[in-house]
Amino acid sequence: MSSTAVQYAGALRHTGCTLSDLQHTADYLTDCAPLWDALCSPAVSAREKKAVLSRLPDFDAMGELKHFYLLLADKNRFALLPEIVRQFRLLELRDSGEGLCVFRCAREPDDESLRSLAKLLCARHSYCAVTFEIVQDDTLLGGFTAEIDGVTYDKSVRGQLRALAHDL
Repeated sequence: MSSTAVQYAGALRHTGCTLSDLQHTADYLTDCAPLWDALCSPAVSAREKKAVLSRLPDFDAMGELKHFYLLLADKNRFALLPEIVRQFRLLELRDSGEGLCVFRCAREPDDESLRSLAKLLCARHSYCAVTFEIVQDDTLLGGFTAEIDGVTYDKSVRGQLRALAHDL
């Protein structure tokens, strides 16, 4: 996690920008590989990046987001955009009393298992609810890892094998 991304996300939230607007524009910029590469490239000047941005459809209608993207161009920080979007989402969840848990598993979990884990994580981290971001990871071999607020709970087969190797 980048503290710069957290600061940008916090400042952007104070402008009244919504997560859906930010996500929509960020997806537009990142989904076009040549555009994204140019915006992230240190070889492309800030002036050229601004010129490219100004030619995008509806760029003038973006309001505060327009100024935000121009600032990223000035500071050559477009590479932080995916992390800024993630931090923006985390801030919104926290304001509503929710936590975000990255749940890595070898196979798709059932709803009851997720409800039980959510209840445990809510109690342990003082949240009203937990939103799961599920990532399938075959390298775990079985079980799961859950990361929330910088804490990782490793209940995977791979983690147990590592612990066993360490003990031996």
